[in-house]
Amino acid sequence: MSRPVDIVDAADSHSYAVLAEHLAVCYRVPHERIGSFKEYAIRRLQRRVRVESFWALRDVSLEIKQGETFGLVGHNGAGKSTLLKIVARILQPTEGRVRVKGNVAPLLEFGAGFHPELTGKENILLNGTILGFTQREMAEKFDRIVDYAELWDFIDAPLRTYSSGMVARLGFAVATD
Repeated sequence: MSRPVDIVDAADSHSYAVLAEHLAVCYRVPHERIGSFKEYAIRRLQRRVRVESFWALRDVSLEIKQGETFGLVGHNGAGKSTLLKIVARILQPTEGRVRVKGNVAPLLEFGAGFHPELTGKENILLNGTILGFTQREMAEKFDRIVDYAELWDFIDAPLRTYSSGMVARLGFAVATD
């Protein structure tokens, strides 16, 4: 763990939007379940908390140039969300550094602000309001969002009846329109 942890806004004239160098993230996973914070504190003071190191990322480097479209694909647990959280400054790496030029708007949890009892339509309008759009702007966007998500047959049903894929499509459509 000798590399510096450095998350900065790059103000230089290089052509990258994101420059990640030797990123690594290590989580400490407890061996047994500890029921309360009080129990954890007592065990910690007694040095009886056994943890295992789990490396979510190791020595990941990449450069994304300005204007480039970038996709991240991999199996569950491969570290995709961890890497995106580092770039979005939600998580700090254990090792390495990332330089970000400009603003990052992470789309990590599509539909995270959705309410399961509201319909798809109501969730679109509510989410649009949360994102700062007026009712008029959302009325203009509504058909495009539903078209993109391919959810016309379900738009008036409560979100709790949607599959996880349908919720993800709806969340992505709202976030990207």
